[in-house]
Amino acid sequence: MAGDLLTAFWIVPPGSHGPPGFGVTAHSLGDAQGPIRACGYAAYLPSDIGALKITEGVKYSEPDEPNVRAHMGPIVIRGLWYPFVRLGP
Repeated sequence: MAGDLLTAFWIVPPGSHGPPGFGVTAHSLGDAQGPIRACGYAAYLPSDIGALKITEGVKYSEPDEPNVRAHMGPIVIRGLWYPFVRLGP
């Protein structure tokens, strides 16, 4: 079913403090915020989602920063894959 499909997102918050971005795989953009918040990064998500730079449909080979590629978790399951924290809830 189409509603069960997962999408990989690269989400860049405004500002220069914190991670260069968040890699998260989720059912929707709204769903993608959950794993980011659950892993302790809520402070980097502004209340205005329009302030985020969002790339949808990211492929494993696309993050071009060496530090990101070296520290990525699995991109094919729902959750935060950069910065990689853990598997599971």
